[in-house]
Amino acid sequence: MSTKTSLDGTWELSFTHPITNEKINSSVSVPSNIEPHLKELGLISDYMPTEDPFATQIFEAVDDWTYSIQFDAPDLCEGYVRDLVFEGIDTIAEIYLNGEKLLSCQNMHLTYRANVTDLLLPHNTLKIVIKSSELWAREHLHDMMSVPREGMSEYDSQSHLRKARHQWGWDNAPRLLTSGIIRSVYLEDIPTERFDEVYIYTESINEQFVVFSATWKYVTPSKLFTDYSLRLTLLDGENAVYTDTRKALFVQGTFRCPIPRESVELWWPADMGEAKLYTVRLEMLKGEAVCSTYESKFGIRTVTLDRTDDRTAQNRGNFEFIVNGIRTFIRGTNWKPLDALASIADKKTKELTALRETVLLNCNAVRIWGGGIYEDDAFFDFCDEHGLLIWQDFMLGCEIPASDYEYCAEISKEAEFIIKKYRNHPSLALWCGDNENDQALSWTMLHSTALPSDIRVSRDILRKAVLAHDPFRYYVASSPVASDENFIDRRNGTIENFHTQTEKHFYCEMTEQKRELRKNLSYFLGETGPFWGNAITPSDAIFERERNRMERIWSLEPIEIPPVRIKTIFHQDDYYARRWLNSCKSAIAKYFHEDFEFERFKDFALANNVICAEVFKDIIEYSRAVRPEKTGVIWWSLMDMWPMLFNYSVIDSDGLRKLAWYWIQKSQQPLALMCVKTDLGAGFGLYAANEFLSYASFEYTVTAYSKDLSREVISSGNATQCANSVSKIADIPDLDEPKMLIIEWKCGEQRFINHAFSEFADYETAKKWVELLEGLYAPDGSFAELDWLKNK
Repeated sequence: MSTKTSLDGTWELSFTHPITNEKINSSVSVPSNIEPHLKELGLISDYMPTEDPFATQIFEAVDDWTYSIQFDAPDLCEGYVRDLVFEGIDTIAEIYLNGEKLLSCQNMHLTYRANVTDLLLPHNTLKIVIKSSELWAREHLHDMMSVPREGMSEYDSQSHLRKARHQWGWDNAPRLLTSGIIRSVYLEDIPTERFDEVYIYTESINEQFVVFSATWKYVTPSKLFTDYSLRLTLLDGENAVYTDTRKALFVQGTFRCPIPRESVELWWPADMGEAKLYTVRLEMLKGEAVCSTYESKFGIRTVTLDRTDDRTAQNRGNFEFIVNGIRTFIRGTNWKPLDALASIADKKTKELTALRETVLLNCNAVRIWGGGIYEDDAFFDFCDEHGLLIWQDFMLGCEIPASDYEYCAEISKEAEFIIKKYRNHPSLALWCGDNENDQALSWTMLHSTALPSDIRVSRDILRKAVLAHDPFRYYVASSPVASDENFIDRRNGTIENFHTQTEKHFYCEMTEQKRELRKNLSYFLGETGPFWGNAITPSDAIFERERNRMERIWSLEPIEIPPVRIKTIFHQDDYYARRWLNSCKSAIAKYFHEDFEFERFKDFALANNVICAEVFKDIIEYSRAVRPEKTGVIWWSLMDMWPMLFNYSVIDSDGLRKLAWYWIQKSQQPLALMCVKTDLGAGFGLYAANEFLSYASFEYTVTAYSKDLSREVISSGNATQCANSVSKIADIPDLDEPKMLIIEWKCGEQRFINHAFSEFADYETAKKWVELLEGLYAPDGSFAELDWLKNK
């Protein structure tokens, strides 16, 4: 078993100021990013201000961030070697041990390690010099097929840099090209005889047998491998469910284990059953003695994806997850880094506070977005334990990646590392090549000769990496995939008639959302939510950060949308803020017939958040009601990564829940009664969606509340809903004026609740309805927007 000696803590830092050439020396904590330290030193006032995306730009030219630490090497036990391990360095770096160069780094997503068994002294000096990513990028210019995010050529340095894509600025992130030692540094003592790699996977499940396998690689200094045998044990706690011992004939092999089906329980996503975890123990024996042991948690399950690239004009196609043979409706959220600084994001993730929100929101899936960072083991362990399926993007987003040999080799190395790190987790359902790279091709190169199949990274490099290291898990080239046929249809302007993507990111203006959703033919919504006019944080501190900008742009003329993407799309840009404000005002004018002055910003915020919450609600509930025409929704997104007045997330960066959080929680109940108009020209239907694997019997009432809060029961009854199914159980009578419908049902001893607005009423009525819902949805707390409004 390996042991670790941490080198985290206080390090010395020196660097040359890029303008004054002054040498600056200080102490700094590791792991960390450099930008908060620059603020501590008084060199900047804010490393991510609301309106200035270039607050740290001069420090992007620093080419000598020099970290150093002295340490004594502990004694090394016989039969062990010692590695020096760097879990994350952002980004271009050289590492020196006792004055000798040890490693070069150029990928913030990789863990770097070096064998230092014969290099360490009793007393040692370790030095890490982090170079300028921008200066490095000047020596690695891209070809004309490569395009940075959304064609924003002003921020072109990213093409060969393996840094988090959000660092160049996004609608959900500041422009902040960071540096630092962002994850732990340690010495690791490793046995010379050990399991070097183990890949555990479920091959098949049928009525008679479960077949799972462990493929292993073994390291031994012994030249002879004649007296070795391998023992595999499947443990449920301390109880051995299965054990077998077989002769080891080589240092690599596969141990295939057929187990009677009745002997084991399966791992299930949330609400479909228990997320059952066993322990797999591999032991290498020499004679009767155990030489080495490997243990891992393991869930027995199969996850397949019934998909085609396109839905054709003949309505052929699909995009549907199948878990243990059961077609599974996905209720999920997109996951961004929890902070703009990777070191802080990593720490916050390990606290698990944000991940617990996914359970409270009744999610059964999480998609890790390709514009961010790879999360660590704590994330995957939590999802294993709570039945959350993980859709894992590789870290590429809204770009056309370079295809030269050097870059593809770096991507291949990154993919191999990440796949091997996480492939044994039962929660990991899907590898996806990127976020919206196929889409980016249509944004930037629609009229070129390029096709999606020409994107080498997703079609060749990543696909081959998954086949080589995790062939029992599905891979999708992009989210959403654009087939060559789909792309040609777009080029020719015939997309609506022929090849529709089976998985799509669905966004449109909030005023058009309901109509456009019902026209959408894609089966799976991998990203969706309110567009442009997204929700506002009810936080005074964050509001004050952006007050001046909001007041300055409040009465400006509506901004025109350029015919091509010539404007930067990030939160700190006025173009983006004005475009957002226009959209919010248009939606509020349409639905509430209000035009709020800036002095009533908090009323404006509540009105906007009600609309946003209703957008989320309609997307989720419509999709569930029309299943299998829709097979899942992964809404955008869970939590802001920095203090933002407005953004798509349903939780702000301080952990404050926005109104949409409560609407989504009710819409995603595994047994949900929902009032939905599947056809906007018809009336409401009362739909029962039951995603448990057992039937449900319940009694229900639907109560209509008028503007004056007088109420009337308009539907009631008893019903039974089959397992894993949806149906309409009642028609809702026509309503002569806007009403709020409260849907209540009782199943066994449990009571549940949901709501629907038959249509929007005036703002003051909507506020009364929200106040009523506060008592029903948050009996032990409150809607933050209402508290904010009361304290204005």
